[in-house]
Amino acid sequence: LEAVMCRSLISVDWQGYLYDCDFNQMLDLPAAMPGLIGRDRPHLRNLLQTTSLEGNAIATRDHCYACTAGQGSSCGGSLIE
Repeated sequence: LEAVMCRSLISVDWQGYLYDCDFNQMLDLPAAMPGLIGRDRPHLRNLLQTTSLEGNAIATRDHCYACTAGQGSSCGGSLIE
């Protein structure tokens, strides 16, 4: 799954909230950012408090099958070529 978009980008909405991908943004599934105190919804400003998002959990649901099949929005990833 190295090539699916949620592994290498962050989507940001107009208010500055962070999502793993554009699909999760549309479904209002915020990105995970451990260590946020009193907040479960990370904001762009929270990126100043971390050195890396690598290893954070990625919100997944049934819509993720589209990307693993290489059919996601601007997705170049798939399980097989």
